[in-house]
Amino acid sequence: MISVSPLRLLSPIQASAYYPLFPVVPSKQAHFFWGWAISIVHQHGIRYKPKYVLDADLKACFDNIDQKALLNKLHTYAAMKQAVNGWLKAGVLEEGVFAPTEAGTPQGGTISPLLANVALQGMEEAILSQRNRKHVEQPILIRYADDFIVLHSDLKKLKEAEQKLVIWLAEIGLFMNQKKTRITHTLTPYEGNVGFDFLGFTVRQFPVGKTHSGKNTYGKPLGFKTIIKPSKEAIKRHILALNHRMKKLRSAPQWKLIKELNPMIWAWSNYHRTVVSSSVFSTCDRHVWFQLQSWARRRHARKKSSWIDAKYWKQVDGRDTFCTPLGAQLRLHRDTAIQRHEKVRGTASPYDGNLLYWSQRLKAHPLMHAKKAKLLHKQQGKCRWCGLLFREEDMLEIDHIDHDHSNNTLSNLMLLHLHCHDERHSKLTKTIMEQRTPRKPKRKSEDILPDGYTQEEWDAEMAVIKERIRKLEQEGIPIK
Repeated sequence: MISVSPLRLLSPIQASAYYPLFPVVPSKQAHFFWGWAISIVHQHGIRYKPKYVLDADLKACFDNIDQKALLNKLHTYAAMKQAVNGWLKAGVLEEGVFAPTEAGTPQGGTISPLLANVALQGMEEAILSQRNRKHVEQPILIRYADDFIVLHSDLKKLKEAEQKLVIWLAEIGLFMNQKKTRITHTLTPYEGNVGFDFLGFTVRQFPVGKTHSGKNTYGKPLGFKTIIKPSKEAIKRHILALNHRMKKLRSAPQWKLIKELNPMIWAWSNYHRTVVSSSVFSTCDRHVWFQLQSWARRRHARKKSSWIDAKYWKQVDGRDTFCTPLGAQLRLHRDTAIQRHEKVRGTASPYDGNLLYWSQRLKAHPLMHAKKAKLLHKQQGKCRWCGLLFREEDMLEIDHIDHDHSNNTLSNLMLLHLHCHDERHSKLTKTIMEQRTPRKPKRKSEDILPDGYTQEEWDAEMAVIKERIRKLEQEGIPIK
């Protein structure tokens, strides 16, 4: 609990001090910043000009940060600084062995990523020239957490920026990993390297003819085209992760396998849908098909392939789909539509109070359902029930206007808060109950008495019977 409270307090403070360079926002907003980083690489880095790239790697970043330098960069009040200092010096107890923490921030801690970002803040200014004339190209540093690259069209200037970074990092106790740090070029090979990988994406430029070439701001062809797509390492990790999950579920029923794989496929596809991924999605689907064939044949080793295919694959919308008889389907990678990243406008921040902008931006959220995104756009980011703007942490639900759940046309749907949805249905249920015709009154007890009995006679008779039953039970005689 000691690390959660500082995180909630420090995040808005640090974001307001450093934004837009400071990538600290709630977890659901994290996609804005890797999308922001990739868009910066393309829009402001290499879109109109091929450049040299310093693909750097920090060695043990979290373990070697100078705590004193970190606290000096912390923009907060003295009591909070003292609390963070005590937390950093607390040490680590692992398997009964105590280890002091004289440097760094413990990995796995809730507040550690935030503090690492605070320590690394200022790298951008460190590589800039103090005497910079107008229209003179400056090196561009793009950073996400401790992963960063530096871009410049001049190799000499890039190496000078690297030396400045080495000196600056030494002041906070960090240094580059020489084995993993390299210099490459986006268009032509340099020392056997061309292009670079960043945040799971491969960025590279290809020489093309004038019909396929990108164009500059004057409409003239550049002679090359920039392609950003999922990296080979990212694809390999994803395919292996799916394979490991299928092996663990060898004896599981089909519905459980679908339930486990769908979130993995959906999350990975959404992460990579902002770049050139269509052919990669089809390749992943082909790998998954072979893995599913192996999973199914292992379960039915003595059955023919035709029998296995008929059992696990059904025709849905004209294509073979891995699904259960009840209709649970395995999601395909290519079911995810390509959607380009929309850059955050200017210096907008989730903490600036501009709810209208961020509510309307929710429709571009990679984790937002396509139908919900359309309704957000249609309703201008407002709830149809309470009229308030949606926020990032709100739970959103789709409701049918005419209460016909078979009618899923967009004109019959509206997007509501979770609590507004419950309130609407509770009021609707109450209205329906009031409009119902009253039930017929129950027959009076005299109307259902046996023939020849009045109510008094029947009550007296029942009292005698109950007394006899009580005496029999006292004597131990079962009533049956």
